[in-house]
Amino acid sequence: MVLIYGYKEILQDLKSLEKRHPKEVTADFCGITPKGRGIPLAKIGKGRKKLLILGSIHGREWISSLFSVRLMEKALEHKEKCLEEATFFVMPVVNPDGVEIFWGRDEPFEKDAGFLPTFYKNNANNINLNANFPYEFLKVPKSRQGGIRAASEKETKSVINICCKAYFDAAVSLHARGNCIFWRDKGNGAIRGDYKLAKALEEHCGFQLIKPTEDVADYSGGFENWFRHRFRRPALCVELVKDEEISFKDMEKDFKKWVIWEKTKGFMDVFSKFT
Repeated sequence: MVLIYGYKEILQDLKSLEKRHPKEVTADFCGITPKGRGIPLAKIGKGRKKLLILGSIHGREWISSLFSVRLMEKALEHKEKCLEEATFFVMPVVNPDGVEIFWGRDEPFEKDAGFLPTFYKNNANNINLNANFPYEFLKVPKSRQGGIRAASEKETKSVINICCKAYFDAAVSLHARGNCIFWRDKGNGAIRGDYKLAKALEEHCGFQLIKPTEDVADYSGGFENWFRHRFRRPALCVELVKDEEISFKDMEKDFKKWVIWEKTKGFMDVFSKFT
């Protein structure tokens, strides 16, 4: 039996967390997609630091949604200290339409030639949300499919709005492939605390630090790059799965193996210690 972890399943898990931990979890919607799906935002913890975790900004990277929900579940069930040290804002699925398209339960408004759901990462408008943010947008290559104007997409606007409203101390965007961390880019340069946070996640969770991104074509329009520029605070892109050969669908067969759960399950604890 193939596990499908899509939009419906994510909402069910969030509802279950609220039911089991009514005093510790609040979940609502912070925006809406082109297909009319609400974009969920969960809030847990009561610490002074405000930390943001994004999952599934790319549709095919659904495993980042499952990872973020399992992190919340673990922290709540074990009453972990990280919930005293920080308040976590978790958007487990930034791109609900894209995730549903990946699983074959929906379709984009327009299909490219050679469209294959199992490789689909964009939103319903066929825009790559992680190239749609208003940072060096005019330098986004057409091949990255960032759209015709910055922040044109509802999902992008929702993320921007919550960031500007909450003013987070740091942010992490979870992706699927590489078991590594992109933590700095040439355009933004060094930001206080960026290396310390990235190095802590490397040491405790096993992610490899990647050299600062040099080419503006690679970092223009990206969420974490926009966040660094807008707030001058750390924002990391964390790639979860080490095996580059496994297909996105096959990741469902052994979730804990592919995300190296025995190491990465302490992610929120490490993140909460960021200063």
